[in-house]
Amino acid sequence: MNKLKNKFSIKDKDILAIEDTFLKLMAILVFIILFNLIAHFPYLDKYFEKYVISLLKTSIIETESIKLSIYSIIRGIIIFYVLLLITKFFRKILEIYFYYKAKGEEVATTIDILVYHFALVIIVLITLSAMGITWKLLIPIAGALGIGIGFGIQDIVNNFISGFILLLGKTIKRGDWISIEDQFGKIIDIGVRTSVLRTLDNIDIIIPNSHLVSNKLINWSHTDPVVRIHIPVGVFYNSDVEKVKMTLLEVAEKTPFVLKNRPREARFVEFGDSSLNFELLVWINVKRTPIPLAKSELNYRIWYAFKEKGIEIPYPQRDVWFKNKLIIQKEE
Repeated sequence: MNKLKNKFSIKDKDILAIEDTFLKLMAILVFIILFNLIAHFPYLDKYFEKYVISLLKTSIIETESIKLSIYSIIRGIIIFYVLLLITKFFRKILEIYFYYKAKGEEVATTIDILVYHFALVIIVLITLSAMGITWKLLIPIAGALGIGIGFGIQDIVNNFISGFILLLGKTIKRGDWISIEDQFGKIIDIGVRTSVLRTLDNIDIIIPNSHLVSNKLINWSHTDPVVRIHIPVGVFYNSDVEKVKMTLLEVAEKTPFVLKNRPREARFVEFGDSSLNFELLVWINVKRTPIPLAKSELNYRIWYAFKEKGIEIPYPQRDVWFKNKLIIQKEE
């Protein structure tokens, strides 16, 4: 186990999960073997068959499409639990394998979700069949479910399908930093119905998957977490523009999270109403420094640098001119 752990970089919690699932399967197997031994033990088998098995197999509900007994219900529960354990065991094996092959968690997580939901549908169908519920009953239920989807739960189905689109399309992945409407945060989970966006205030926002598929959003780290941000700033008209430019570039040079291997720019944008408008353009890694925090820190540094260099940031001013003489009357 240690060799496999080192070779495939298996986490301790994954090993514990595999061992726990395996032990549960072995416990159920031992229980079934003991039950069969008792049921077929000499001299006891006749009494067991007569008083226990016959009682368990007595029908509770028996129609053309459904035959339920205590025995069939217990058998269905055991089959459901065993199949879930087997699915969990193979899901964990597949997760470890794809994590090792893909060198990342995203592919492994996507495969795990798809396998789980597909297996769950199969397990439910097998369990119902083992309990004595035939297709003659399931077909009307499926028809009623179809009507329900048409009238009441179309949003749920829409979100469910959107979840698979996100998982397979990979337009958004766990760990991506996105902006949607007025929210900025990190995607920490993508489910088949909803996804979780964690903001910088550590608030988890549950977003329906259809909202992520159909609405416009910004994925800051979709293909590359390195992005360029713009920091606007205005100065007085009597400012030395060359001095402003050098100060902005100096701020960018001294800021730790600004990438040094990418060009930094200080652009003279326009002649504003009350100021000469500049922009500082720098490159950052959004996975290391979120954009709101980066902009805030750069604004602080620009303010202190301008005060040190004597560069003033203006505020809006208006001059009022009267076409006629202004007469002021004094109240007596």
